[in-house]
Amino acid sequence: RRSTPSPGSSTTRGSGTMPGPEPAAAVPGPCIFGTGRLLPLIDVLSAEIAGVREDDDIEHVHRMRVASRRLRAALPLFAECFPEKEYRLWLREIKKITRALGAARDTDVQIAFLKKYLKSQAAPIPQNVPVKNPEDTSHSGDPLGTLLARLQKQRGILQKKVIAVLDELEHSQVLPSLRAACAPPTEIGKRKKRERYAGVLPVAAGRVGRRLQAIHQYEPFVHNPDAVFEHHALRIAAKKLRYTLEAYAPLYRRSLARPIARIKRLQDLLGDIHDCDVWIEQMSLAIVRQRSRRHPDAGEGGPSVSAVAPFRRLLVNREKRRARLYRQFVRYWDGLVRTGFWKILSSAALTGQRSAFSSRRSLPAKEEREAFLRLAAVAPDHLAHSRTVMALALRLFDQLAPLHGLSRRDRTLLSYAATVHDIGWLHGQAGHQKKSAEMILASPGLPVPVREQGIVALVAGLHGGKMQARPDGFFTILVPADKKRVRALAALLRVADGLDYLHAANVTGLSCTVRAADVLCTLTCAGDAATEKARATRKSDLFAEVFGKPLVIT
Repeated sequence: RRSTPSPGSSTTRGSGTMPGPEPAAAVPGPCIFGTGRLLPLIDVLSAEIAGVREDDDIEHVHRMRVASRRLRAALPLFAECFPEKEYRLWLREIKKITRALGAARDTDVQIAFLKKYLKSQAAPIPQNVPVKNPEDTSHSGDPLGTLLARLQKQRGILQKKVIAVLDELEHSQVLPSLRAACAPPTEIGKRKKRERYAGVLPVAAGRVGRRLQAIHQYEPFVHNPDAVFEHHALRIAAKKLRYTLEAYAPLYRRSLARPIARIKRLQDLLGDIHDCDVWIEQMSLAIVRQRSRRHPDAGEGGPSVSAVAPFRRLLVNREKRRARLYRQFVRYWDGLVRTGFWKILSSAALTGQRSAFSSRRSLPAKEEREAFLRLAAVAPDHLAHSRTVMALALRLFDQLAPLHGLSRRDRTLLSYAATVHDIGWLHGQAGHQKKSAEMILASPGLPVPVREQGIVALVAGLHGGKMQARPDGFFTILVPADKKRVRALAALLRVADGLDYLHAANVTGLSCTVRAADVLCTLTCAGDAATEKARATRKSDLFAEVFGKPLVIT
């Protein structure tokens, strides 16, 4: 597993080390859960290798392809649990086998369909011209038969590629090494599930939200029957959402069986539509090629039946089939929206966990606060700055209460976000806001509900840089009121962080007045705070956007 840098190893603007609570103990709950989910996928993949080599049943290829896809989708969910070099090697090799099996499986499906289609055709197909070259159908009386022969020949070539990739996979020892890395620690059997998988619930919610975000990206194209590319992309997004739900299913009530089944139905409809699109494209190109060819035998006893006609019939068949499937897909999608399926799934990701994995009681405010202080202690060089930012953020919160209308609990969450907003410096300055949010979300020692842990992570992640929610997946599954709450708290934290930009505590107090056209804040300073004023003004962009008034700092 990846090593965790020791506390205090980051490079910061400050030079001294401030005393503070002991760092939070590292409990690899997400990794214990993740490796346990990966092991069965490795076993399923390994079990199909012999059958794929023998090539006596196309279902071996299908099952191994699905297993490789599931493993490929699940491995990145737990990437932080493995050494980066080994992880990249494993993922690269699994991608190779997925691509090789995918090409073989797609050809198997095409062959099976074409055989069934030809069998269903009642009209006799002329056979008076022999096929000398399966790649050339210009003189053939059976162009679809020739196409079938070409697909079968292509499948034989693909089988050799599959064998070569399997040989490489076994030679690289990827599966044994990955299985060894997923071996569970011997001591975890004695722990309760809540302790064993501590920290995995907020991460799981964020990952589900990320997949839902990808689904919503293609929603505007659902009612466009000609959006072929977007429909295929939506199918891929649905597949990834389904695999993510399956990976985290044991954490949730009823193992998310109903949502997974509905996503599978959506995926299947889009998959059938994509199969039709492939045939439509192939037949359209085949017709164009046939029309552009010379027919030297015409008028000399050559075939009297146009070679274009079979392609045209198949094209019409697939276009009609696609139209029917598309209508079914739209009705199904509209039904999901009408019943609030996507909102229900988002809510389940936040609150639908099994009781065995979540905390059943809340801790006193003091113990809750101490948990965040322990997390902040992983970056001791920033403890003094965090205390200053927290004081300024809470002062802003109190002064602007009539403007934001937030609750007492929101004030507490703001204090927590300010306390841990800079722990991402443990991994360096670049992108530390995003890293802080990720660390907060994955922290196993925070005794707050999943929803509140995500809100704290989001507010901390927005404290600097662009006004982009991090982690954006978690933001996606929040209800509108919570999204508004996150942005309001983050607006205050951004300004407070700017007011201590130099980590010198030059700004010791402030007083704010809400005016008709703007918000005026007057600072009390212990020294020259020109840099802090300029930085806070620059970071007040979110403030102006959220509250509808610019911030004036004097």
